[in-house]
Amino acid sequence: MSPARTVAVVPAAGYGKRLGCRAKKPFVLLGSRPLVSYALKTIDGCESVDGIIIAAERHCIKDFERLVRRFKFKKVIDIVAGGKTRFQSVKNCLRRVPQFVDVVLIHDGARPFLEEWMITDSIRMAEKFGGCILAVPESDTVKLVDRNLFISRTLDRSKVYRAQTPQVFRRDLIQKAYGRATKKDITDDASLAEALGIKVKVLKGSCRNIKITTKEDLELAEVLL
Repeated sequence: MSPARTVAVVPAAGYGKRLGCRAKKPFVLLGSRPLVSYALKTIDGCESVDGIIIAAERHCIKDFERLVRRFKFKKVIDIVAGGKTRFQSVKNCLRRVPQFVDVVLIHDGARPFLEEWMITDSIRMAEKFGGCILAVPESDTVKLVDRNLFISRTLDRSKVYRAQTPQVFRRDLIQKAYGRATKKDITDDASLAEALGIKVKVLKGSCRNIKITTKEDLELAEVLL
């Protein structure tokens, strides 16, 4: 167990329009269970996590309360109203993180294939370095293009990683990063920490740790179950 007090923030206020489903994204069925329940189950069962704060659409808060009771999640300490963007949803959660907490783990509710080692190893790295994210090395050739979609140059893919979550930080650092942020369309927490001059450690993740955004992603997830 990590000696640090750790709270997990789970942004799950997405509409899921690109999924083409009638249900709200967190409650879209993957197998026989709501999508968001997979990540919550792994986090709830991890001894390194002491509490969970969920960001939900305001009118879905009651639905989340029922979900927490249904699956007997014991570590959910708060369900807050999310904002119009992921940035605002995470910021709303960070406001509710107690000051005695040492580490904050942020994980997208739409990434169902979270594994316990991802949590424990990233917490350990964040304690040591201040911040740590999961990421996977890029396997395709990567082109930098201009606004007219002409190639500017070819990037060295050995230095290119695709960011995932969890993204984990010392609590004081990530609260300061969000407090000083000027852009509100940020989808990557680490970029805010980088703006403070924090060197964020990368922990090699898993290609299974996909984010469910489109109908095709959901179909792939069904295969990976």
